[in-house]
Amino acid sequence: MKIVSDIINKDKSLFIENKLKDICPKIFNENILLKFEESNIHILNTNYKKPAFVNISFLDKKVNDRLKIRMRDNNDIFNKIFPDKGSEILDCTAGFGRDARILDLLGYKVTMIEKSPLIILILKNALNILKDHNLTLYYGDSYDFLNHSEKEYDYIYIDFMFDKTKDKSLSSKNDEILKIISLSEKNKNRLIKLAIKKSKKRVIVKEPKHSSSNIINANFNIKTKLINYNIYNGENK
Repeated sequence: MKIVSDIINKDKSLFIENKLKDICPKIFNENILLKFEESNIHILNTNYKKPAFVNISFLDKKVNDRLKIRMRDNNDIFNKIFPDKGSEILDCTAGFGRDARILDLLGYKVTMIEKSPLIILILKNALNILKDHNLTLYYGDSYDFLNHSEKEYDYIYIDFMFDKTKDKSLSSKNDEILKIISLSEKNKNRLIKLAIKKSKKRVIVKEPKHSSSNIINANFNIKTKLINYNIYNGENK
């Protein structure tokens, strides 16, 4: 991964480059370019003829317009999965924060955990620019967080998005970059079992429809054309 910046961010980019090399050398993929430009942080994936550009922005008008439509839809999938509005949700796999931001706008209080230092850097920057939100972000391992935290959550949300088997073509360009820079959960069932013990209402595990993860059987499932939401009853009532 190459890191470039404008003059304003030169010292910051050099500091971050050295830190990332120490913490997580895996993310220094030759196809990834990290660019600091004024208050923004961009990622480019040069694995395509035309490099894929990713900029996490919760202020994008097109994105927010789509979210407003979802907010008015009583049949939205998240209203089925998280039936109690205003509840507290722990998102164990924050990624680029897309689902967490939707839940935030739908009226939930969301705590995000992410263990990739590069994703944390980009997501934290996006949240700082957004300012007005009800999202909390922590850097670390979700299992360790749950194991040591005394905080209780109504819902615990886990997204195992990379175990797709049927279609071997590339995912969306955003998700392809996420695959490269994220640190996947190795012991999925260990995390699910702990989450069940810690959740007051439900644990929701999101997976592609054709998944190879072989996670433990859920109490029930809610499905869309592309996604399976595995629902486990929480035990911390």
